[in-house]
This record gives sequence, C-alpha cells and structure tokens, in this order.
Amino acid sequence: MFKLPKEETQSLVALHGWSAILLGFLLYAVVVTGTVAVLAEEIRHWSIGEVNPENPLTTDVDTALRQLAPQVKPEFLEDIGISSSPRGNLQLFLHQHRTNDSGQIEEYGVQFEVDTATGKVLQERLGTGSELFESEPLGALSRFFVAIHTELHLPSPWGLLLTGILGLAMLVAAVTGFVMHRHLIADMFVLRRDRSSLAKKRDVHTVAGTWGLPFAFVLAFTGSFFSFAGSFGIPAMAMVAFGGDQETMIRTLIGVPATESDTPADTVNINRIIADGYQRGGEHATFVSIAHYGRDDAKVTLFLPPEEKKLDSVVYEYNGASGEFVRQKPPIGIAPSLGSTAFSLMGPLHFGHFAGLLSKAVWVALGFSSCYVILTGFTLWTARRAKEPGWQLFERYGVIFGLGLPVAMLFSAVGYFAAMMTRANPTSWVAWSFSIAAILFLLSGLAIKQARQLRLLFLGLSIALCLGLPILRLLAGGPFWVAALQNENIAVVLIDLLLIVLAVFSWQQYRALAYGASNADPLVVSRTNSRRRSPRQTEQTA
Repeated sequence: MFKLPKEETQSLVALHGWSAILLGFLLYAVVVTGTVAVLAEEIRHWSIGEVNPENPLTTDVDTALRQLAPQVKPEFLEDIGISSSPRGNLQLFLHQHRTNDSGQIEEYGVQFEVDTATGKVLQERLGTGSELFESEPLGALSRFFVAIHTELHLPSPWGLLLTGILGLAMLVAAVTGFVMHRHLIADMFVLRRDRSSLAKKRDVHTVAGTWGLPFAFVLAFTGSFFSFAGSFGIPAMAMVAFGGDQETMIRTLIGVPATESDTPADTVNINRIIADGYQRGGEHATFVSIAHYGRDDAKVTLFLPPEEKKLDSVVYEYNGASGEFVRQKPPIGIAPSLGSTAFSLMGPLHFGHFAGLLSKAVWVALGFSSCYVILTGFTLWTARRAKEPGWQLFERYGVIFGLGLPVAMLFSAVGYFAAMMTRANPTSWVAWSFSIAAILFLLSGLAIKQARQLRLLFLGLSIALCLGLPILRLLAGGPFWVAALQNENIAVVLIDLLLIVLAVFSWQQYRALAYGASNADPLVVSRTNSRRRSPRQTEQTA
C-alpha cells in the first residue's frame, strides 16, 4: 500500500518495535485490564450474585426522597443523585459541593440504600463521593479492574498521565504498523503454512495487527482523551477560561443558571417527571440529578440510555418546582455543538457498551486480539536477539507479564470471595491478593530460568483458578445457575462459562507445550532453525 525507501522502512520498523518494547509491559497491562473492564458491570453482578433485576427508578422514588430529605442537613439538599445500588436497590446521595484541603471540588453528604419493596433504609453512610464509592464492598472486584486500567493504581494525576502516554504509544505503534504494510489488503489474509514456527507466528501477528488497526486507533485516541482530559485538560480549561475557578467551570458546563434563588418551594413529584421521561425517550432513566431540592429554582435532570440506533445517551431537563419539561440537554454545555457530539461518542466507542452484550463481546474479542499482537510482538523482537543474555531475561519477563498478569487478576477474585466468606474487607483483600501474586510471579523470573517452564506454571495456575472460581462463588453464597436465571442475573452464567472456556483453552496450550516438548515453544524452534540456516536467512525469516 505504501512504498517507502529502504532506510525509511528500517526507521519505521525500529520506531514500531522500540515504542512497543519500551512501554510494552505497561501498555499490555492497560490493554488486558481494559479488555476485562469492558465486562465490569457483568463482573460486578457475577461477584454479588443476588441482584434485584428491576430498575429501582421505576418504583416509588418520591416517597423515599420525601422521607429522607428532612433527616439530613439543609446544605445536603444542594444536590441529590438517585441511582441503583450494587444490589439493585434504590440509592440516594444527598450532598453539597465543597472545596477540600487540596483546592479540589468534592461532593460531601449522606448516602442511603433503600429497599424498593419495603421502603426500609438498608444502609446509611456519611462521606465524600469518592470515599463512599471506593469503600463500597460489593463492587470491590470490578472497581479494582477498572482502576488498574484507568490509573494503574498510581496517585492522581500521575496514573491518568501515564495511561494517556501509553495511549499515545499505542497510536505510534498503530500508525507505524499501518505505514509499514506495503500490501495492507494482502496482509489481512496471508497465513503461510509452509514456514517455520516463528515465521508463522509473524504472519499471525501481521494478520491480527492489520485487522485490529481500526480498533487500535479508536481505543488509543479515546483512551488518551479520557486520561489527558481528567489529569490535564479540565484543570487547564479552568485556569485559562475561568481564572482557576473549577466550580464556575463545572457549573457552566452542566448548565447551572448563573442566578439562583433560595426561596423555599415544594419540589414536584419526582415519579411524575421520571414517567414523563419514559414517555419521551422510550427508556427508563438510569440516573436522576436534583439541584436545589425544596427551592423554587430546583432543577431535575434525567439520564436515559441511548435511543435505538444511536450511541449518545439522552439527557432531559425539567423545572423542579413546576415539573415542566425544559429541554433535551447535550452531554456538555448548554447548547448542541460539534464538541458536545464528539464528547458523547467517546465513552461508547472506548467501552463498547453501545449495543449491550453484543458490542461488549466484540470489544472483548478485539481486546484479546490486541493482547495477542503485543505478546507476539515481544516474541518476534526477542527471537532476533535470543543469544544476548539481557534479552533472554526480557523473554522470561515477557512470559511473566503476558501470562502472570491475567493469573494475578484471577487471584484478586479469589481474595474477593475469601473476604466475602470471612466477612473481611473485600477492597483490601482484592488489592493484597493481586499484589502478593504479582510479587511472587516477578520473583519466579529469577528462580526459573526457562521460559517454557514459566509458561507451564502460569497455564497450570490459570486452569486451576478458572475452574475454582465458580466453586468459590458458590461457597461465598452465590446462586446456582437456575436461581440466577430466575433472578434475571445472566452475568452469573456468562462469567462462569467464560472462565470454563478460558480453562479449556489454557489446558489445550498446556498439553501442547508439555507433551510437544520443545516443538511447542516457538522460541526453541526458532533457535533450532537458526542453526540450520545462514544468518541472512534467519534475519529474513524473523
């Protein structure tokens, strides 16, 4: 497709390879955890087990709100968020906005969980929005996976900055890979069988990378956008356009009126507004925001899932005192714009949740393909430098990161269910389980000198954990498949089946590697073949 001079092609190959090698391990961590994070909601429902299938916002929200509002401080009525709790009950967060010691705007108030059937308050917690979210025990497992993907568990804003840089590295690899392909269309279908094991791996690397180029572009761009917007873009916008006043900037972006009134007035029945939103959008609201509850300038905002054949969610705004429909609001700003439209597409394109389980399945499959491209890239790069001691160590740690990271994530799930059985803190157990497993795996690279033995170790652990986690889930009080399906919690069956499929796949790889001796290891094959051919032939094959 592109015909470049030999020198430029060599430079692109070097840029393509070194950009992936220098940041490859971290990039692989982001891609693997991102693939899992696509199913974050399903993993949360799977780990909880007992989830109310009914949307709690279709129940009597107004009665619960009117009972709880008088119980909190008046300043906590500044803003109210109504949504579903992890177990599917009604969750209300009555809070105010305040500036913390770091100069950042934070939400602080009381969070209630209400049983939708009886109206009984199941839980009441006081704290900031981030504290309440991060300490929620039932969502600890899925929240941990998402946090690794977005911030690599580094302090803010350094984690977001690093993942943004990794997104740019992925863009570099995608662009250079695209330009290097002189026969892009042909490379999408070339899988030559009459070649060595390593050459076949290069063909598969090329085919998977070529088919995944559009996906890599989308993920890299949208991921970098989210990372840099959170760590740099919003503070910079506040500094340049609003003199550093982040509160004024946020109020402008979400469309809060410049003038306010503190005159008391009864807020309209919220059930009526939610019903009107359903009539207009054809979907039930998933989140309700109420500003200035109990005042004549109260505003109610409904957030609905995307309309059919559309990617962006629907936002309706109402007058809280009269219940009058005001407008359909764009996600950002107060008027439709190209920037608002582009912003609304970022989330669905990055997380792949625009068409339910179908689009998520496609995103997961493409994510696994991207992981394979990164791992085979490591293999191809180290195979050409197999005789150098430093690269032999890199090869071992390539195996540790490639297989050890997913296994460590499985160990974090073991920690979660162990905490649920012992009534310990799942948030701590998930993090410690992952960290201890990761440290032990890193040390194994120093103790075990052969990459083949490391592969057998991690594949064996993967088989045991994938088959053991459904059993642990049951021991922790999770439902059987029949009970889960009766409760409309299909995630229990879905994740269990996915683990079984992964166990079968790992067993196939283990059996081929264990009983196929050295022939199953492409690096061993490549070294054997390199001794039978001339150096020039070896270089051309690699």
